[in-house]
Amino acid sequence: MRRTACAILAVSAATTSALAEQAPQLPASAKKLTATEIVELYDGQTYSYTSYTRFGVATGIVTYDLQNNKSHGTYKLGWHHGAIDGRIRMDGDRFCYKVGIDREHCDFVYVDGDSVYDVDPDGAVRSVNKRV
Repeated sequence: MRRTACAILAVSAATTSALAEQAPQLPASAKKLTATEIVELYDGQTYSYTSYTRFGVATGIVTYDLQNNKSHGTYKLGWHHGAIDGRIRMDGDRFCYKVGIDREHCDFVYVDGDSVYDVDPDGAVRSVNKRV
């Protein structure tokens, strides 16, 4: 088990920069949303997502419940898959989420067509979401 965990970390570290390059650019036509617009867009809705993480590209489905500050869904990352339960909240015009032991992320939200982009404070696309 220890050897497997070390191998996963080594592969993750070696591929992190390559995977980060796969994240799309935010389209110039994307509209930045306000807190009110984000709540209207996400609260009570289910989205498919593609997230660009330091461990690779994760995909899945998530349902947001901003009234109770919770999210629930599924994920697939490499050969790992399972259920996710997270904490969500608004911080001004940023959508914040925390899943498991990962740190909280607070992103700006943009819409372009039927795609929703979660963008970190440095301008990098962290995930692309589509309503299911």
